[in-house]
Amino acid sequence: MSVAAAASAASGATKAASKNTVYLFRHIQTSQVLVSLKSSVEKQSLKQIADDTRRPAHVRPDHWHPMVAIQGFERPGDALSFHNSLRDHQLNMTSAKTADPKHMLQPRRLRAPQEMNQIDETLVKMVELLNAQPQIKANSGKGFQLLWERDGVREQILTKEGVSMPAGIEHGKLKIHRGRDILEV
Repeated sequence: MSVAAAASAASGATKAASKNTVYLFRHIQTSQVLVSLKSSVEKQSLKQIADDTRRPAHVRPDHWHPMVAIQGFERPGDALSFHNSLRDHQLNMTSAKTADPKHMLQPRRLRAPQEMNQIDETLVKMVELLNAQPQIKANSGKGFQLLWERDGVREQILTKEGVSMPAGIEHGKLKIHRGRDILEV
């Protein structure tokens, strides 16, 4: 095999692996979370925020920072299914809060931060969905890797009561440039 063919094959493997990655982004001011199959946030991703009054008008890349990248899905369809499940959870989480009469009796200035703070609930749901993945159950988590923006976020989630990360999943550091650009996955 020639050097060019080997480089092309390696590049193709990297592209295939990146298509099987799910990213979570956090808003640095509001703690809202977006789920994406791409390594950047696009305007269409903002539709995940159900409440129009709390949805940013446009994407400011300096406000959306990558929080975690989930790698290891065998097929793009598996990554898409995981993405959709997590995105649906995001949409249902907001509607559940607004349907609670006790929550709605609070003044808006107190409700708004509670409704926008999605980080902990989303990460707990992510672990829950990882535990339910057939690929993780079959391989005892081998082949899956979670790349974290900060170790503190991972430790915070793992110390929550009732949260248990599947065994065998590798954890690593997400390589980020300028606080928001993912260098490599």
